[in-house]
Amino acid sequence: MKLTSKKTVGMLHDVKDMVNCSEQAMTYSNRSEAQTRTEIIDLQLAYAGWSRNRRTLVEEFLLQITESESTYGDEQFADYVLLGSDAKPIAVVEAKRSSRDELAGKRQAADYADAIKAKFGSDPFIFLTNGKEIQFWDRERYAPRKISGFYTRDDLERLRYQRQFAQPLDGVAINSDIAGRDYQNEAIRRITEGLAAANRKFLLVMATGTGKTRTAIALVDNLLRSKRVQRVLFLADRRELVRQAMSEFKTHLPNESLSRIESGETTGARIQFSTYPSMMQVYLGLSVGYYDLIVADESHRSIYQRYKAIFDHFDAIQLGLTATPTDYIDHNTFELFDCGDGVPSYYYSYEQAIADRNLVSYRVLDAQTNFQLQGIQGDALPEPLKQMARDQGVEPDELNFDGSDIEKGIIIRGTNDAMVREFMDKSRKDARGLPHKSIIFAVSHAHAKRLYESFNRLYPELQRQGMAEIIDSHMERADATLDDFKFRTMPRVAISVDMLDTGVDVPAIQNLVFAKPIFSKVKFWQMIGRGTRLHIDKASGEIKKDFLIIDHWKNFAYFKLKPEGESDHPSEPLPVRLFRLRLEKWQLLHAQQQDTQTTIANLRAMLQALPRHNINVRKHWDELDTLTQQWPQPHQSTLERLSQTIAPLIRLTPLAGLDELQFCIWCERFAVAWLKSDSAEQRTARELIEKAVGSLANKIPEVQRVAEHRAWVQSDGFWQHLDMTRLGTLQSVFAPLMRYRTSTLGHTVKINLPDSITQRSWIIYGPTGEGAFAQSYREQVEALVRRLADQLPELVRLKNGENLADDALERISATLNQADLFVTEDTLRKAFEAPAASLADLLRHILCEEAHLPNREERINAAFDAFITTHGNLRANQLNFLRAVKAAVLRHGRISRAALSELPLSRVGRVEALFPSSDIDELIDLANQLLDEAA
Repeated sequence: MKLTSKKTVGMLHDVKDMVNCSEQAMTYSNRSEAQTRTEIIDLQLAYAGWSRNRRTLVEEFLLQITESESTYGDEQFADYVLLGSDAKPIAVVEAKRSSRDELAGKRQAADYADAIKAKFGSDPFIFLTNGKEIQFWDRERYAPRKISGFYTRDDLERLRYQRQFAQPLDGVAINSDIAGRDYQNEAIRRITEGLAAANRKFLLVMATGTGKTRTAIALVDNLLRSKRVQRVLFLADRRELVRQAMSEFKTHLPNESLSRIESGETTGARIQFSTYPSMMQVYLGLSVGYYDLIVADESHRSIYQRYKAIFDHFDAIQLGLTATPTDYIDHNTFELFDCGDGVPSYYYSYEQAIADRNLVSYRVLDAQTNFQLQGIQGDALPEPLKQMARDQGVEPDELNFDGSDIEKGIIIRGTNDAMVREFMDKSRKDARGLPHKSIIFAVSHAHAKRLYESFNRLYPELQRQGMAEIIDSHMERADATLDDFKFRTMPRVAISVDMLDTGVDVPAIQNLVFAKPIFSKVKFWQMIGRGTRLHIDKASGEIKKDFLIIDHWKNFAYFKLKPEGESDHPSEPLPVRLFRLRLEKWQLLHAQQQDTQTTIANLRAMLQALPRHNINVRKHWDELDTLTQQWPQPHQSTLERLSQTIAPLIRLTPLAGLDELQFCIWCERFAVAWLKSDSAEQRTARELIEKAVGSLANKIPEVQRVAEHRAWVQSDGFWQHLDMTRLGTLQSVFAPLMRYRTSTLGHTVKINLPDSITQRSWIIYGPTGEGAFAQSYREQVEALVRRLADQLPELVRLKNGENLADDALERISATLNQADLFVTEDTLRKAFEAPAASLADLLRHILCEEAHLPNREERINAAFDAFITTHGNLRANQLNFLRAVKAAVLRHGRISRAALSELPLSRVGRVEALFPSSDIDELIDLANQLLDEAA
């Protein structure tokens, strides 16, 4: 085979501008292959650093094929061959005209690649393109796949290194010091086995506290050691979570280079960390193949809506992590990670984690104040409280609020004081009588400040020690305060808004206070997850058995009535909303035979601002070019096409600031309402416009220059005798000034009236309606059961871990039900919030709560963990089978070789196909030895 050059690519002075400005007079569908290459593909290759003058690319390579007979002749031309740093071919690019399928040249490119491989001994990578679509083909590992642009030389050489030196993933042991639990091992093996099967996208759903990050670290370690990846990106939605993840990676992978992407700058570190917003600032400046693996923490709906462009741009292995139960994960998230709806790559639920003793459960104290329950109506207040209101300058007539208005329309100091007192009275406390680590979730920063002031006022001696602190984004050096909360004795209480709702890992937390209503089921579970982690107090040796949630807003009751939470109406991106409003205005103007040219010009300007090289935009090039040349008539099919297919693309365009976009939307809303003669909508939009114009800062020179026009807009005269020209001028003059808006606070009544907790969870336990608060009832029952344990031999046997026959349990039940508390299995289930627990489970929980010793279940768990660590290369299916065996052992069933092949274990897999005979014998010996020890 002989390689010669047929033509060269000219000098490109500003490649990026040429790529973005590649709009031509003729449509893409009419381009020949040569035109497609010259006008599109050459520019795309140059953008990725490939050009003749840099000695990285040669066009029209002549391949002298002599190794085999060819139907197409011995001399064939490859459209492009890309050269590595050794000047040898590293990739072939097969180009087709834009009207053809990019895959049409697949066999042709494969023949060229075979010829190059025969000559140079290395299989080149293949790109298939028609200008609009690019497919990348790594023949030794994957089928062709669509990518957003061409790889750079560095990217391809890194891929070639991995392909040459990567080790089989099933032969690389998982580091048990990083992730040693069986379910973590199974999660990692699910991914590595998926990679071996040529999958590239994965979603791990693991309950908060079960070690998602450690699992990800162990996976990254495994892939780095196997030379399967070399550069990793870890994404999270907040700076604190990025900082926390970096700290964990540094602890477990101390020899790896780590860096954080901030202020639009990247580094060459092997493992890089970024928030999603920071990555949005830089991703277009990075090559398509810059990362080998992207780990996306807290992968939920907002990722799909706001940040999908990141995942579209990079051609990397992608791993999503989330603690959200699968029932509440949006189908778009599953789609993003190539998972069938409801079927993630691996799922480890909160319920399973509790059953495995890897997380702790919670108890709930439902507690509302008088004003929360009754609201506050001035005419119903006792006279002394009315006089208190008057003394504070508030007339009783002004007080007409529901309980749901607290911290919105009305602020009552006594209500916040009552919540703080309830926390101090009911919270879990240590031996010194101080609350264990706690989070109070506040409505707003102002609310957090008021709760903090309540602590100062009611418990000054404790606040002098710094017991409670505000930790949210409004506080300077909040990260340092959070570190104090995590690692120091004080503060004990973090009063927070949003910052601690998700992701923050503080195992010592034993109290959560919901001082705000929650409407998102996903967020609700994320907040509960702050308390679920296992913990042993180093000073006292106290083991955290569960944690307390004080719910002041009936959030648990709300989600029982509405299991899905509020209906999720995804917000429409502002640019998309603006485009669709202008489409509607264009249709109305046309129908009323008014001038449409300005509106069409605005619509075209939005389309022309689209990033043409974006993978989502490229497929619509022909249609966009047609719209640029000739705007269609507003037929129904055209409107539907523009609204449903083209409008969603506008989200990719950073058209303007949010305030400017919002003002344009209000102006277009008014224009559409005016054309429809919708007076109610006109009033609403006019109020928004006048308020926005009125809120502009007066001292800004740009605002002062339009002072006369501003006064006119705020007068009735402007809104009389309107026309589209006047409305257009309103938008063009004031929209750019919206960045100078000042915030205006609505009127909120602030008052100091006494309030108190008047309702807590109530348990009805007696035959004639006797009842008690749930927490009080639990405490009384626990004292009774422990007292009876010295008198009833059955309780002693239960405490010692023995299983009791039904008649023995009936004798215990009869004794308990005759006491003043009338204890039954049903009332215990209600009191302990454990609807599925048996009487034996509940009694054993009470009896074993104080003197916690390693029990039989923990010994069995530890033994199986040790077995897994010893056999470090277990596959996911093997790990799954071992977990099933462990569950069978926990049910007191002896294990024989025959039992491993029978139901229910045979449902999981065939043991002979999963394990060698020696491992099976070792497993049987281990299981039966554990049973003998526990007998």
